[in-house]
Amino acid sequence: MEALGPKSDGSPCLKVEGVSRDFRVNGRRVPILEDITFMVAEGEVVALLGPSGCGKTTLLNIIAGFMPQSAGRVLMRGRPVNKPGPDRGVVFQEDALLPWLTVAENVGFGLRNGLGKGGRRAQVDHMLGLVGLGNYGDYLPRAISGGMKQRVALARVLVLQPAALLMDEPFAALDALTRHQMHELLIALQQQLRQTVVFVTHDPEEAVKLADRVLVMDKSPGRLRQEFTVDLPRPRQLDSAGFLELKRAVLASLGQRRAEAPGPIPS
Repeated sequence: MEALGPKSDGSPCLKVEGVSRDFRVNGRRVPILEDITFMVAEGEVVALLGPSGCGKTTLLNIIAGFMPQSAGRVLMRGRPVNKPGPDRGVVFQEDALLPWLTVAENVGFGLRNGLGKGGRRAQVDHMLGLVGLGNYGDYLPRAISGGMKQRVALARVLVLQPAALLMDEPFAALDALTRHQMHELLIALQQQLRQTVVFVTHDPEEAVKLADRVLVMDKSPGRLRQEFTVDLPRPRQLDSAGFLELKRAVLASLGQRRAEAPGPIPS
């Protein structure tokens, strides 16, 4: 199929070309993803939006190098992806912090030893300041809130300066106020760092609020149904006519998805 985007003049950071993925279930082939093709420009934020079971997380795992595709290929800055690498940082729904390490030690866990202790701590302190946790470096994870833990998880990835930040519904488990605060933090960080971001979500409002483009996925098997360009200034006003119109269009696209035969493989 024809590649979707990017909509800017920037060179592509990520290319997904004809990616499909099958699983074997009780001896039969079950297609999960079929002919997924799109590009993401440097510094662009792209949302993968769709219902449960459409393969969003499977696609993100393939981009991260956690699992192979059955067909097609993924390129990061022109290089094929076939395993995890430092050019792709992943933030999960669960923070996955090491409970015996302090906040600062968690953030600096993956930094190169060649920086030296002082250099590593300077980078960690800088990143903790960016995510609003400058005074919490010596705390253990059990002493901070769930939202703060997600800030630590985000800092732990960004301090490694990956080419692309991959996020699998990282705010889904948070309460509404904390989720809003994390949205504002991600927007501020992206504008400051010009970080390329691909994130998975079930929430059309979250997708339109955060992304430059929204890719809506179908089910059974997972395909790209439609692309929406979010040509709205930041910060976005959720009650503005433009925002509400685009949100309605995205919801309508989700409502047009084909009925799915029940399957055993979740997204």
